[in-house]
Amino acid sequence: MLAEVLLMAGTDTTRNQLAAAVQVLCDHPKQWALLAEHPELAPQAVEELMRHSPVIFTSMRKAAEDVQLAEVTIPAGTLVLANTASANRDPAVYHDPDRLDITRANPPTMLSFGGGIHYCLGAHLARLELAEALTVITRRMPNPHRSGPAPWKPLLGITGPTTLPIEFDAGH
Repeated sequence: MLAEVLLMAGTDTTRNQLAAAVQVLCDHPKQWALLAEHPELAPQAVEELMRHSPVIFTSMRKAAEDVQLAEVTIPAGTLVLANTASANRDPAVYHDPDRLDITRANPPTMLSFGGGIHYCLGAHLARLELAEALTVITRRMPNPHRSGPAPWKPLLGITGPTTLPIEFDAGH
């Protein structure tokens, strides 16, 4: 059972994150072209794309002890839903957080994979798969653009585009 859960979680998140990354890169053609010309940027691009356009927006945790957060006390045992997508765009942490920049220098760690003992078991594999896929896609599909809407699944659990109609210059 655990193996099935891990396999499903690994494929669903990576597949949806790849679609989200392709979508946002289509909307930022200079970033697409930069990655195509400089495949060595792929690992850095993956981090930035997951920070900018994640497919998992929250992380649920249980307070192990009473926690004072600003003017609020969170009692031990309380379930807390952390908005990691919002944290990944925090202007106090990231300079110009709404801008996509695959060359962003020394960015703070994004929170999409969790942290501590709850860090995603498949994080390293997902990063490698996404970097390889984006390297190949950007190199082989020049000048992409969306040819229709790309609606996303509801923000429950794993999300991402339900469809992603794109066109590109096949002559390159």
